[in-house]
Amino acid sequence: MKRSTIFGILVVALIGVTILNFLTIGESTEDYIERIETNRKDRNGQMLSSSSPLKEEDKQSFTGLNYYPVDEKYKVTAKLEMLGARQPIFIESTTGEQLKYIPFAYATFTLEGKPQKLLLYQDWEETDPNRLSLMFADETSADETYGGGRYLDVTYRNTNSVVIDFNTAYNPYCHFNDEYSCPIPPRENLMNIPVSAGEKLYKTEH
Repeated sequence: MKRSTIFGILVVALIGVTILNFLTIGESTEDYIERIETNRKDRNGQMLSSSSPLKEEDKQSFTGLNYYPVDEKYKVTAKLEMLGARQPIFIESTTGEQLKYIPFAYATFTLEGKPQKLLLYQDWEETDPNRLSLMFADETSADETYGGGRYLDVTYRNTNSVVIDFNTAYNPYCHFNDEYSCPIPPRENLMNIPVSAGEKLYKTEH
């Protein structure tokens, strides 16, 4: 399936997440957890919609996506190291396709007591200059989470930092249906810690 179709399907959900990001200043822990859990329920509903990556036969056995419990320690503020020359590159996908992205900035932060440095990208086809993509893998990959890595949507607000919330990490559509073409996380984004947050493996029953 064409990459533009995949991102078109996610537009409504991403707009909702962006709006919510602007409303979370001063958010209590209870409100934060409730917001994340509500988003997860909404995603379950989307998985049964006409835009779902699930095949029709797999929808019949769908009982919900699997997640780690919400944990605020996985919501971090990362300092940005902006890249001077932002030249487009190609990232290989799960189907061997070459997908075009623009390296935007390195995000540096500490998680589980270890310094992390991840590369944020702009999708070549993205029309919103403030919407960044983070593709990552960690020590839970291919064990508790999808072996091909997970994704995060990051909002850039023209400052020297961004919020990265691993509780919102989600599986790419190719985890549910191999007809989809999904970018593989680059070497820079292979984390040396387990990130026990966000979406876990999902296996449909046949």
